[in-house]
Amino acid sequence: MRVWLDDTEITGLCTRVTVDKEAAAAGAEAEVVLVCAPMDSRLPRLDPACGQWVHVRQEGELLFTGRVEQVSYDAARLALTLLCFDPASLLAKNHCRGPYTGTPAQITRQLCQLCGLEPGEIWEGDGQTVQLSATCGRNCYRTVRSLYDEACVVEYSQGRVNVYPLGGRQAVLSSGQLVGLTARNSAQEAVNRVRVYSNGKLAAQHTDEQGLLQLGLRSRDEYLSLQYPSAQEQARAGVQREARQARLTLTGRSPVKCGQWVTLDRPLMGVYGTYLVTQVTWHCEKGLTTTELGVESL
Repeated sequence: MRVWLDDTEITGLCTRVTVDKEAAAAGAEAEVVLVCAPMDSRLPRLDPACGQWVHVRQEGELLFTGRVEQVSYDAARLALTLLCFDPASLLAKNHCRGPYTGTPAQITRQLCQLCGLEPGEIWEGDGQTVQLSATCGRNCYRTVRSLYDEACVVEYSQGRVNVYPLGGRQAVLSSGQLVGLTARNSAQEAVNRVRVYSNGKLAAQHTDEQGLLQLGLRSRDEYLSLQYPSAQEQARAGVQREARQARLTLTGRSPVKCGQWVTLDRPLMGVYGTYLVTQVTWHCEKGLTTTELGVESL
């Protein structure tokens, strides 16, 4: 990876570079650790300030661009650490007042422009017109997420903010690229039968027959909620299967993005089936680049 601070390349001073993107976060963040020895005349002197731009590239591709938000100096380690966030993070730093009327895409574009951001490809969602009343106390990012029922990912790319749906793409990962793996599978929160009641009467019921055979009966009763279009929809939404989570470390830089579906080319150490990518982290240290993926089943 190659790194610039404004227009000055600082790659030679970097000891570690980490670029991290979470599906539930407004923007990506980067942590750049630099050698900094003010008394050594052989090293360039750096005096970075909050607000300067940091750019990270690999093989000509721009992996990250954002502003410095925190500068830390460790005299014992002679290390200077820059914590940076890309411009999409401004969605989480600005509150919106409302009211707003329009489709999810139309309102999202308005909120981007409110934060001084250029909207790019914005997912239409269900395309239905919605009306948001006063949203004081809620930041723009939380408002965007609510427009899409939390099922979207916000990404900053090529100077624009893009919004795309969770699970919109699929990829198969090669187990031969794995250099690290941890997995956790748990059935503790599993629910395989949900009954919804209204006015003391059973309004709907849904049973996960496969989960019933696998784990035995795990039932839950609920009152009818207006958050769902129907009682049957509420019953289906309440069913929860075995939760599977994993962290995968692969050699090189994987093109996998937050929000897409992935599966391994073969089951391995408790990792099987399809997962949603919730976090992508690129590490570069001592010339070695790795990709760490946080994944979970839905």
